Amino acid sequence: MIFNNKNYQPTSNESVLECLLRYDVPVDYSCKTGNCQSCMLKSTQGEIDKEAQKGLKSTAIEQAFFLACQQKAETIQAVELIDQELIFSHARLVDKKLFSDNICQLIIEPVSPLYYHAGQFINLKNAQGIVRSYSIASIPSKQQFIELHVYKQANGVMSNWLFKEFTIGDKIDFQGPIGECFYTSENKNNPMILIGTGTGAAPLIGIVRDAIKSGHQGSILFYHGARNFSGLYLHDILSKLDKEHSNFTYRPSISRDEDSISNLTENDSPIKIEFGRCNEIAIKEIQPTSETTLYLCGNPDMVNKTRKKAFLAGIASKNIYIDAFEYKDLRKNDR
Repeated sequence: MIFNNKNYQPTSNESVLECLLRYDVPVDYSCKTGNCQSCMLKSTQGEIDKEAQKGLKSTAIEQAFFLACQQKAETIQAVELIDQELIFSHARLVDKKLFSDNICQLIIEPVSPLYYHAGQFINLKNAQGIVRSYSIASIPSKQQFIELHVYKQANGVMSNWLFKEFTIGDKIDFQGPIGECFYTSENKNNPMILIGTGTGAAPLIGIVRDAIKSGHQGSILFYHGARNFSGLYLHDILSKLDKEHSNFTYRPSISRDEDSISNLTENDSPIKIEFGRCNEIAIKEIQPTSETTLYLCGNPDMVNKTRKKAFLAGIASKNIYIDAFEYKDLRKNDR
């Protein structure tokens, strides 16, 4: 396989991305599951697998773009980088604030108008070439601002850069929007259940905002879980929505530090906070119908296990939308 005028020998069943990384070739990637699309390359010779173009726009497919993490290297003879101007747009940071010590809100403004759905995600790319995916918490408006929630990982190079170095007025590149986890108004009377852990609440609150704005008539049940009370970083906002909208119910829970909720007063939290994992609480409580729509966002293990249990509980697979946050970075060296 030829890349940048050099020949690389793939092993059996190795993906294009795995082959290039084995040779320490610096290429962009993040999730390695085909979701984030940050590893997209262009084939100039070879047969592209259908799975390697899943989720790509028709214009990208016509130009022989493919996802390197999903493409078998043995069927591709030559690949090249894609002109970044074709897949990345530009934005600037217009506001930034802390939700908690390790979660911040970013408001970015695209240079050009962007059509998106709340709940989709974009890939941010900084000047150092680091690419990471972040879900959209805002709904489209005339101001064209995009709201993102960032969790500061202990060893997360991108999240720490966004926290410490990315300042108001700075520009950043982004790719997207991407993803199919969003609200559609065609089933306004259907019950909605949303389950999210940590900053998995970001796409979910966007979906809720979109549903309410669209006049959703069915019930909306939001389970948000965190390890401790500070992890329920949207507690005040979701509590307010619960009070203002009769068809919206907010169910917060924490899985550790039970004492922290037993000491809360009604002023601290007018809504009762359960102790336990939000997905387990939800699965025990929900009574889905054939029309129920489920949105799952957050830790991949939670998302995948809950999707299976929800299906067995009676929710149709076509009505289950997921956004699993993949944090693992398998590079040999930090970026």
